[in-house]
Amino acid sequence: MARSRVLTGWNLFVFGSLFQAVVVVLADGMNFRSFYFTEEPTDIIVQKGQPAILNCSAVGDPAPTIEWKKDQLFLNLVGDTRRTILPNGSLRINNVTHSRNDRPDEGLYECVATVDNLGTIVSRTARLQVATLGRFEEEPRSTSAFLGDTAIFRCSVDAVPPAKIRWQKNREGIETSNDIDRMIVLPSGALEIRDVQMSDETSYRCKATNMEGTRRSEEERLTLVYGGSRTRTPEFVNTPQNTEVIQGQEVILECAANGLPEPSMSWWKDGQPLAPGRDPESHYSFVGNSNLRIRLASESDSGTYVCSATNVLGTFDARAELLVQVPPRFEREPSSLHAYMNTDIKFECEVYGVPFPTIEWIKNGDIITPSEYFQIVDGTNLKILGLVKSDEGLYQCKARNKIGNIQTSAQLIIVNRGIYTSPATGLTPTYPRDLVALIRSTRFVTLSWREPRLTHGNIIAYSVYFRRQGSPRERVVNTTSVMQVTVHDLIPSTRYEFRVKAYNDHGPGESSAVAYIETQPEVQVPGPVLHLRGVAVSTTAIKVYWDPPSHRNGEIINYKIYYAQTARLNSEEDVNHIGMQFTKSGLKPYTDYTFRLVAYNENGPGVSSDEIIIRTYSDKPTEPPANVTIIPQSSRSLEITWDPPPLDACNGEITGYKIRWKQSDRRQSNPITIQGGLRSFIVGELDRDTIYEIKMAAMTVNGTGPPTDWMEGRTLENDLDETQVPPEPTSFKARPMTDTIVVLWTPPPVESNVMVRGYTIGYGIGIPDTITIDIDDPSRRHHTIKNLQPSSPYIITLRAYNNMGSGPQVYQTVNTRAESTPEPTKSLWPPVGVKAIVLSSSAVRVKWSDSTLNNKQRIPDNRIYTVMYKTNYPASAKPRYVNSTALEYTIDELKPGTMYEFTVRLTKGKKTSAWSLSVFNKTHESTPGTAPRTLTIVPVEGKPSVINLNWQPPKSPNGRITGYIIYYTTDNSQRDHDWVIMPYVGDRLTATIDDLTTDTTYYFKIQARNEEGVGPMSEIVEYKTPQDDGFGGGVKNQGTGSFVGGSGREGPTTSAKSDDDGEMSNMVIWIVVGCIVAGCFIIGALIFAIYMCNRRSDSMMAKKRKQGGAYKAPPKGAKKPGAKDVKPPDLWIHHDQMELKQMEKPPMPEPMTQIPRNPDDMKPLDDPSMDTLTKRNSFTGDDDPDLTSGDRTRPPPEGKRKPIMIPVDPQPPPPRETIATATVLPNGSVSPPLRPSYPKTQYNAPSSGSGSTTRNPNIDQPEFRVKTQFNYPMTRSKSLERPGFMTLSSSGYQSDNTTVSSDDGNKTLPPSLATTRPGHPLKSFSVPGPPPHYSSNPAAAQQKHLIKPGLPGQVSPHKKATVTVSGAKTRMQPMPVNTPRAPDVAVRVRGDNPAENADGKSFSTEDLNAEMANLEGLMKDLNAITSTELDC
Repeated sequence: MARSRVLTGWNLFVFGSLFQAVVVVLADGMNFRSFYFTEEPTDIIVQKGQPAILNCSAVGDPAPTIEWKKDQLFLNLVGDTRRTILPNGSLRINNVTHSRNDRPDEGLYECVATVDNLGTIVSRTARLQVATLGRFEEEPRSTSAFLGDTAIFRCSVDAVPPAKIRWQKNREGIETSNDIDRMIVLPSGALEIRDVQMSDETSYRCKATNMEGTRRSEEERLTLVYGGSRTRTPEFVNTPQNTEVIQGQEVILECAANGLPEPSMSWWKDGQPLAPGRDPESHYSFVGNSNLRIRLASESDSGTYVCSATNVLGTFDARAELLVQVPPRFEREPSSLHAYMNTDIKFECEVYGVPFPTIEWIKNGDIITPSEYFQIVDGTNLKILGLVKSDEGLYQCKARNKIGNIQTSAQLIIVNRGIYTSPATGLTPTYPRDLVALIRSTRFVTLSWREPRLTHGNIIAYSVYFRRQGSPRERVVNTTSVMQVTVHDLIPSTRYEFRVKAYNDHGPGESSAVAYIETQPEVQVPGPVLHLRGVAVSTTAIKVYWDPPSHRNGEIINYKIYYAQTARLNSEEDVNHIGMQFTKSGLKPYTDYTFRLVAYNENGPGVSSDEIIIRTYSDKPTEPPANVTIIPQSSRSLEITWDPPPLDACNGEITGYKIRWKQSDRRQSNPITIQGGLRSFIVGELDRDTIYEIKMAAMTVNGTGPPTDWMEGRTLENDLDETQVPPEPTSFKARPMTDTIVVLWTPPPVESNVMVRGYTIGYGIGIPDTITIDIDDPSRRHHTIKNLQPSSPYIITLRAYNNMGSGPQVYQTVNTRAESTPEPTKSLWPPVGVKAIVLSSSAVRVKWSDSTLNNKQRIPDNRIYTVMYKTNYPASAKPRYVNSTALEYTIDELKPGTMYEFTVRLTKGKKTSAWSLSVFNKTHESTPGTAPRTLTIVPVEGKPSVINLNWQPPKSPNGRITGYIIYYTTDNSQRDHDWVIMPYVGDRLTATIDDLTTDTTYYFKIQARNEEGVGPMSEIVEYKTPQDDGFGGGVKNQGTGSFVGGSGREGPTTSAKSDDDGEMSNMVIWIVVGCIVAGCFIIGALIFAIYMCNRRSDSMMAKKRKQGGAYKAPPKGAKKPGAKDVKPPDLWIHHDQMELKQMEKPPMPEPMTQIPRNPDDMKPLDDPSMDTLTKRNSFTGDDDPDLTSGDRTRPPPEGKRKPIMIPVDPQPPPPRETIATATVLPNGSVSPPLRPSYPKTQYNAPSSGSGSTTRNPNIDQPEFRVKTQFNYPMTRSKSLERPGFMTLSSSGYQSDNTTVSSDDGNKTLPPSLATTRPGHPLKSFSVPGPPPHYSSNPAAAQQKHLIKPGLPGQVSPHKKATVTVSGAKTRMQPMPVNTPRAPDVAVRVRGDNPAENADGKSFSTEDLNAEMANLEGLMKDLNAITSTELDC
C-alpha cells in the first residue's frame, strides 16, 4: 500500500490535527489504561495425586476477570470441585489425575485476563507434566578391556523429570569405592572407568531415581583381556554426540579412546585447537579421561567439535555439533497507538532466540489469521489496513521456540476524524472533480482528478479513500497538492470504490463522487512460492522447504526446482516435484548452491521465487596437499613446504595439517598437527646425515583426508655455516619485456657450506636498489618484476642473505622493450570442419579444425575450445558444454539412439568466436534399458480361455522398438527358455493369447527388443483364468492375495444362488431368440408388401397402354395425393456438381412411350388432354405426376438400339430475351406455353437406345448424333416435353412435326408425342437442338447458330412465343418408341451422300463442330431463361 507522501504544510496540518485529537482524547478520558500481568504461569512437574498450582495475577482498572484455557479451550469450572481459581487468579488442581488411558490434567495452560470496555490479554503458555519413570532406554552391557584401558558402561532411562543415574559396583555405590578417582558418571548416565585394574573385573549396574521412584538395571560384568598385540591403533570407546544446551548451562562432550601406545587426546572447535585444562573454573576443561566440559555455555560456543586420538599408528577423529539454544527475548516491543479511522497502522515487534522464534499475534484473546487487511510484514510486524471502529482493543505479540515463550501487549484506540478550523473561521474546499483512472493494472491503480471548483484558499493536501465494493473497511492514502496518486496492493479482477477529499487551511472539504474502478484480471498462473528456505542435511544433500503461492489461480500441479552451483556458469538444472519440501542429493561437499522454485498450474509456469544460497556441510578432504617439498635446513632439521589440496577437493575450510615422519628403516612414525594457515614447517631434532620419510594430510572439522605418499629427505652431513654472510649467486640473468623483467639465478656454491635464508632483489631506472624485494624462500630460483616502464634502462641487483646479513651482490643493466602499437582487434574465426563421429551408443567424438592455426594444426597457446551439444527431444532440453584444449573431444554419457547437435567455438584470452556450423549425428542404438511398463491383462467376455495383453513401451527404448517377446507359464520357477514364448514384430502394444486352460494360474512377463537386442524383463503378472462357466479368475492382488478383475463375477456361494443364476441366463437367451424371430418376420412382411405393390403398379400401366394411347397429363392445377408444394431449387448454382453426381448412380431404365403411327391416331387440338396441359418449369423431380412407378422401373428392351436422329435447325437461335407464350389456336383452344429449344450439349446428351429421328421430308436439314463423354443416362430438357419443336417465323416460333425412322418407313410424329421423358430429377436444365427453319428454298445456305433479333412490331421478347401446330387434324396409330441411352458412337452430321443417309452408319463432324462453338454463350443464356420461367 502506498504510504503518505506529504509536504511541510501538510505535516503541519496533520500534526496540528493529531495534537487536537490527543487533546480531545485526553479530555474525554480515552487515554491508554494500564493493564498487564504481574505474574504468569510457568512449567511445572507434579506427582500423580498431588496438588498443583499454576500462578497468575493481573492488574487493571477495573480489576480484571481471570479465566483459564487448557490446550486452547476455556475451562468450565462451574461445579468443578477438583479445580478452582484462587482469588488472585491462580489455578489450583487439588489432586492431579493421571492414568495410562486418561490424562485430563496434562497439557498447555494459559491465563486469560479481561477488563470490560478495554479488552483481553493472554499469558504465556505453561506446560503441566506428571512425573513418570519409564523403562530403560539403554542398559549396561558386558564389556571387555585391556589393563590400563578405559571402559564404558552406558545407562539411560525415559523419565520426567530426568532421572539421576547412580552406579553400583558389586551392588555397592561407587561413591564409597576406593577407586572413585578413576570412575566418573557422565551427564548421559554413562560410567567411565579410567586405567582399568584387575580389581575392576566385576559386575556393575545402574540405578535411576526421580520424584516418581527408583528403577535398577540388570547387572553386567567387566572382563579383562590379557596379551594381544604390542601396538594398537586408536579406537574410540565413547564418541561425542550432537548436543543441544540452553544458554548459561554446563555441557560435557564425551570422548574416550584406547590404543597402544596410549593415544594423546585433543579437541578442536571449528578447525581451531582448544587447550582445556583440569581447572573446573575455566571455560574449557577436561572431565574424566578426555571429556570436554564447557562451563556457562554461550552462543559463541555453538559449532563443530572434533575429538582427535593420536598415537604412532595414526590419528582418528570423532565429530559432533553443539547448539546453544537461546530463549525468546524482545528486541522491540509494540507501542500503544491512537489512529484515525480508514488509516493504516503497524505494530512493530522484534524478537530474537535460537532457534528463531515464531510470532503469533492475538487481538483481545483471539489469534489473528493473516488476511487482506491484517498482514504479517517483515516476518514479525502486524499491519492493519483501513482501520474501522471494531479494530479497537488490545493486541499481543507472542513469540515462542522450543525453549520457551513470551508475550507483550499494546492498545489501539480509534479516533474519529473531526472538522478542525483555524481561529479565523473559513470555508473548506468543495469536492474534487473528474476523478478518473489513468492506469488500471492488476494490483495498482493510478488516479487523477481536477481541483475543486471553490478552493477557499490554498489546497495543501488530498486524501484518497478506497475500499473493495461491498466491504465496510475503507482505507485512505494521503498525498500532496499534486492531483495524482497510485494506490497499490489491490486484488486483481476486483471492483473498488474511490473518492477524494481536498484539504485547505480550514480542514477537509467535501468528498468527490464515488468512482467505481475494476482492476485488470491477472494472468492465470501461480505467483511465487512463499518462505522458500533450505538447510544442508549432509555433505552431499540439501533440503528445501516452501509454502504454496498466495495467488495460486487454480490447482497447483507441480513445482519445478532450479538449482545450480554459484561458482559455475550455465550449470542450472531443474527437477519436477510434488509437495512442499524436496531433498536434493548428489551434491558436492562444502559448496554453495542456489535454489529457486516455479509453481505450475494448468495454465503453465508461474512467477519464479527469489534465489536462496545454501552451502552443503563440509567433509574431510578427498586429496592430499599439493607440491610437497622437503628441503634440508641443517644436519638436525628438514623444512617441509606445500600447497593446500585443490579447491574442489578441500571439501571445507582446511583447519590443520597432520605430518608424520620416520626414519626410512623404521616402522613407527611420529605425528604432529599444525594449523591450517601454514604453508611450511621445520621438523627438528633429527639425526645427522639420515634419510627420513615424511607424509602429510589435510584436515577439516570433519576429519583427515588421504595422506601423501612417503617422501624422502636427507639431513645435512654437517651444519651450514651461518657465522658469515653467503657468497654471491653463481649465475644471474635478467630477461626484459615491455613492462616486466624476469630474473633467474642459481644459489651460491655448495662448497661454501654457508647458510642461505633468502635473496634480495633490487632495481631502479639508472640507479640500483631504488626498490628492493625480499624472497624468504631459499629454494626459489626465479622472480618476475612487474609494473615497469617501457623503453627504460633498469639496473637489477641480486644478493643472498642469512642471519648474519646480506652477501655480495651481482647486477645487470637491461632495457625494457618499447611499447608496441596494439594491432586492431580482430574477431576470432569459429572452428571449421566440425565432425561428429559416433563411437558407441553413449559416446561421440567431435573433431574440428582451427583456421587460425598453421597447416599442421599445432596449438601454440592456451586457447580453449568449447563444445556445445544438445538433443531436441525433449524440446526443453538444455544444452551442455565441455571445454577442450585439443582439436577433438570425446563426449560420453549420451543417450543411445538419440540425435544430437554439436557446435564448437574458440576462446582465446578474452576473445570468443561465434559458434561454428552445427553438425548432427545419432548415437548407436543399444538394447532397451528398461522393461515395458504397465503390463495389464484384460479377459475376453464369454471366452474364459482367451485374454488380451496390453502394455506401454519402455521408458528407455534406446532406439526404435522392433518387437516384443511375451513369456507365460503355469510354473514361474522354470527358467526363461522353458516358458511359452510368443514374439511379436512391430511396435504394437497389445496381443491376444488363446487356448489357455480354464481355472488355471498363469504367469506373464514381457520384454522389448530393438535392432541391438532384447531388454530386461518386466515384473511378473499373475493371472488366473476363469472357470468354464465364466466365474472367478482375474489378476492377483499382491496386497490381499486374491484374484480380481476376471470375468467381473463372483463364483456361486450356494446352490440356491447357482440355480437362480442359471434361470436368469436361460430367460435372457429365450428373450434374445424371440426378438430375432420377430424381427425376421417383420422384415419378410415388409419385403412381400413392397413386391406386391410393384406388381400392381406394373399391371395398371400395362392395362392403360392397352386401352390406347399415351399417358395423359393430369388437369391443370391437379396434384398427386399427399404431394407437397416444392419450391424449385436454384438451377444454376453447383450445376456442374449436380450433373456429375449422375456418374455415381447406376443407369436407370427408360420408359416406353406410345407414338401414333398414322394421322388418324393423333389427337386433335381440341382434345381435352390438350386443354389440360399445364405449364412446367425447368425443375424435374421424382414427384412429377407424369411419372409412375412403372415408368421408372421398366427395363429397356433387349438388343442393340439405333441412335436417335435429332433435327437441327440451320437458322440462328432466337434472341435470349424471347420466351414462349401461350397462343390461341384456330379452333379456339389455347396451346400450352412452350420454351424455346436449344441444341443439346455435353450436359444433356441423349440416352442410349435404338431408334432414330429424321428431319422433315420437305426440308433438307442436317441430322447429328450425340455421344456423351460419360456413360450415364442423359436428361431431356423440359422443352422437349412440349408438343413439337418451334420454328422462327414472322409471327414467332412455330411448331414442327418430328419424323421417326422405323422398320415401316419414316413416320411423322405429332409435336405432343415427339418428346422424351426426363432421365434424372436433379438435372436442372438441358438444351435441345435448334428449331428448324422453314424455307421455300430447301437448297438455301444453312446458317450457323446466330442470334437473330425479332422485327419491329413483333412479340415482346419478354412474352411467350405463339405456337402453331401443323397436322393437328390427322391421327395415327401409336407406335412404341424407346427412349434411348447415349449410344457409344461418335457425333456425326449426315451429309449429302445418299448411301450415308440411307443406313445412317457414316456421319461427318464438320457441321457439329461449328454448332458446338457457340455452346458457351448458350449456356449463359440458360440462367435467364430458367429464372424467367420460374417467375411465371
